[in-house]
Amino acid sequence: MARRTGPEEEPGSSRAAGRTPGQLAYIALLGTTSAGTVGGTIINAPLEWIKQEFGASDSRVVLAVAAYTVAMAVFVPLAGWLCDRLGPIRVVAAGLAVLAAAQLAAVASVNLEMLIALRAVQGMACATFPPSVQRALPALWPHKGATALAAWASAIGVGQAVGPPIGGVIAQFLGWRGVFGFAGLVSAVLLVAVLLLVPSIPGRKVPFHAPGVLILMLSIGLFVIAATMVGQRLPWGQDALVAGAALVSGVAFVVIAARRSDRLVAPRALLERRYARATAMAASTMFIMGIVLTSLPLWLAQSLGLGPGPVGVIVFAMAAAMATSARITSAARRAWGGWATSIAALGALVAVPMLLGLWLDGGPGESAVVLQSIVIVLALLTMGVAINAGQSLAAFSVSLSDTGRNSLAFGMHNTARFVSMALGFAWTALMYPFGSMALTFTGALLAAGATLLLVLRGGPLDAQGGQPDGSDGAMDGPR
Repeated sequence: MARRTGPEEEPGSSRAAGRTPGQLAYIALLGTTSAGTVGGTIINAPLEWIKQEFGASDSRVVLAVAAYTVAMAVFVPLAGWLCDRLGPIRVVAAGLAVLAAAQLAAVASVNLEMLIALRAVQGMACATFPPSVQRALPALWPHKGATALAAWASAIGVGQAVGPPIGGVIAQFLGWRGVFGFAGLVSAVLLVAVLLLVPSIPGRKVPFHAPGVLILMLSIGLFVIAATMVGQRLPWGQDALVAGAALVSGVAFVVIAARRSDRLVAPRALLERRYARATAMAASTMFIMGIVLTSLPLWLAQSLGLGPGPVGVIVFAMAAAMATSARITSAARRAWGGWATSIAALGALVAVPMLLGLWLDGGPGESAVVLQSIVIVLALLTMGVAINAGQSLAAFSVSLSDTGRNSLAFGMHNTARFVSMALGFAWTALMYPFGSMALTFTGALLAAGATLLLVLRGGPLDAQGGQPDGSDGAMDGPR
């Protein structure tokens, strides 16, 4: 496993960067995170217009959304290595340049196939943002510690919150092509800001095994495709074939990684307590977010008869809570410690979705729209705060783990997040047609419950991954 150099040589430090970055640099990196999230959701509102212009089917046009997430999931492991090899600021700048070019090119899409391909390129570009920004924030602003990564998690919430409304408003006045023109200009502005304001962090030579990484990317891509096929209820024979190929390539990667752990990552290292818990927490929160953000809008429209505007306002509550609860997360961690805060967040994500699902199944329905809306908004606000806590604690914890210092392992952590979001979409597609929101939300119960057991059984950790000592670790004991 690739190890860090000593503190005096650490290339990810502000000393190595040569100068102390200012607040505008901090905002530029957080803005890049939001831009990446916005890029994934900004076409959701005008999707019907895209479908009509190209004469596509519902399932076909959804690929324009899915291609973005799938490409991110596949390319994040490679982005993690590039981040270490070239330096996180160079990588995030390159990602912004490619993103801006692909978004502006999408304005001229002549058919749906071209748009889907450009969306995949956009997702590849955005795959560089999570590892780069997560590396850069604690390196350039070490005094902020977990607070910086809580702000990073909030930036994700900002993107989730503003993506669909911005896309809808721009499309209303400029058409769906104007959405990509706007996004491309924003990405170009962020690129200039990063180049001018954020100090460069030197890269370092790290071991790399190209065949192993390519096999890992193949396995991830096949796995996400197989899960999507299950959600779409395609013939089981086809799905089994893709899933089998994903399993074979996954096993091949494990065998290669075990033999070439010096250039990849030792499979046993992925079981490190801090790394495994952080990855499980990040994945479960993204899975739950995927379920809620796809199933609840359908239910609001179909059961309460609400239009796109009211549905958007209600669903906005969860994203708004994610975007504004960084201080709550930081205060809870200081008061209770990271371990107890993690338990509280996961407990909320076990209980609240299930209680909401039971309420939606047995509540007053269309006869009490206002009451239903209030209950839903309160539940979404609670879930948003819990998701922010889970995301920020996981990000800080993986940055403290020994395994997380390996560039490929760090990329795999982020891959798990995006794969889990795609799995959340697939879960909704599979379970929602049964007509029970409680049944649909059992996905949250399973994901958060399993992660909660993992955190409880592992106990609190100190900053070095050992026993609790009251330090500033992300999953430490009571303070």
